[in-house]
Amino acid sequence: MPLVAGSYARWIEPDWLQDRKLTCYLDRLPPSFDGLTIAHISDLHYGDHVHSEDIERILERVMSAKPDIICLTGDLVDDRSGRTNGIVEVMSKFRAPLGQYAVLGNHDYSRGDDIATDLLIQAGFDVLTNQHRMLQAGGAHLAIAGIDDALDGSPDLDRALGGIPSGTCCVLLAHEPDIADWSLTKEVDLQLSGHSHGGQIRLPFIGPIFLPNLGEKYPDGKYILSRPLGHHSIDTPLTVYTSRGTGTSLLPLRFSCPPEWTLITLRVVAV
Repeated sequence: MPLVAGSYARWIEPDWLQDRKLTCYLDRLPPSFDGLTIAHISDLHYGDHVHSEDIERILERVMSAKPDIICLTGDLVDDRSGRTNGIVEVMSKFRAPLGQYAVLGNHDYSRGDDIATDLLIQAGFDVLTNQHRMLQAGGAHLAIAGIDDALDGSPDLDRALGGIPSGTCCVLLAHEPDIADWSLTKEVDLQLSGHSHGGQIRLPFIGPIFLPNLGEKYPDGKYILSRPLGHHSIDTPLTVYTSRGTGTSLLPLRFSCPPEWTLITLRVVAV
């Protein structure tokens, strides 16, 4: 039995890519952005165990959904491998009418060096390292912001959000999901994250056997978080979505936690 389970965790489930769909109702979303779709991808971990053909398979699924925006929430490469040949060519095929945005994860750093930003830029991604962009439709705006990796980078949420007019609906890209505790104190409506891989190996009646630092509180799926009492700038909830990611970390194993990419549809809250 252990041999069967181990073989399944190594050779079957890591390739069992799930297409997850999610609708997020945001109180402050302008009506002109109602129905906007975001392809959320995370934790590709290109390197030892993930190759160009694996990302091509994800690419086909994502592009067939025709998303308005593509967002990558970190760990493009695996810092243990140092192999990046072919990554720009395949990533450059991800295209969406309103843009491709990315932030860095902890594996995108190697011994303190950023090894992913140039690759992402060459592939046509807008890397939001403590920055934001403003999208416009029907005279209204939607902010897309991103922060540097919280473990190995230099995250600055105030800088990322600085200059966004108060009252603007904001989507934040942050590799580590537990950054949501910071986001709760800011004007952020939706946070997209990865990092935890959903635990990667989840045992019956036990759950994840390991969760990484800053990936323990919100490790998998959708969370609706209330603002702290007395917060002065925004009283609407924060929605957090943590992707299980498409690749694997440390060991190329998954059990009861298949890889995923997610198509998120933003909707206006009905009055």
